[in-house]
Amino acid sequence: MTLSVQIIEQLNTTEQQYSEEFFVSFAKNITLFEDEDIWVVDKPAGLLSVDGRTLKVSLLSRLERVCPQVKLIHRLDMDTSGVMIFAKHAQAQSHISKQFIDRLPQKTYEAVVMGTMEVVGKKGEINVPVRYEPTTKPKHIVDMSWKKQALTRYEVLHHELRQGKPVTRVALYPVTGRSHQLRVHMLHIGHVMIGDPIYAQGEVLSLAPRLNLHARKLRLKHPSLESWIDWESAVPF
Repeated sequence: MTLSVQIIEQLNTTEQQYSEEFFVSFAKNITLFEDEDIWVVDKPAGLLSVDGRTLKVSLLSRLERVCPQVKLIHRLDMDTSGVMIFAKHAQAQSHISKQFIDRLPQKTYEAVVMGTMEVVGKKGEINVPVRYEPTTKPKHIVDMSWKKQALTRYEVLHHELRQGKPVTRVALYPVTGRSHQLRVHMLHIGHVMIGDPIYAQGEVLSLAPRLNLHARKLRLKHPSLESWIDWESAVPF
């Protein structure tokens, strides 16, 4: 998604004019869980996880207005919604970040993709490298010569119709966490996500008002309790 300089300036100005009550209300409405160690929220689609170079409107900056010590652990794409976890202090950030490095957290996404994707209940995996392609910014591409692995497991959930067109609802389980990995992997096997402003075109783009990709569930070990906890967010499409 490319925003004009004028739109970016308008968004930045509007954000600066919001009252403290706005940020408190925003944080309350998206909170799934919060304690002295962590803050789990349901990120809205269309909001950056962290401030960009020019666009200074993000989930992190909004949460910082309510809790200045909040710390980033991982990210979701601007167009993706769903469960994100933040730390309340450095020790919790280090603990959970190490879990992500060790690929311990279990992540479940849900997407709606174009076309009829195999049979309901079918499980499989996509194991092809994904890298950023600067000539087609902000797109990423499959590059078999790229040395960093990108692995996604999937399960076909349901076949549906959108505006009379066949689509498939699919659960996605990323093992690695490359940028745009899920979007590019689905595109690679011929099933682009509907409503994707970067990879979908024409009819496929118009089938949904937003990217149909949602981080539905996150499971990891609490940094203090040392117990495994699940957080889940309802799929909004």
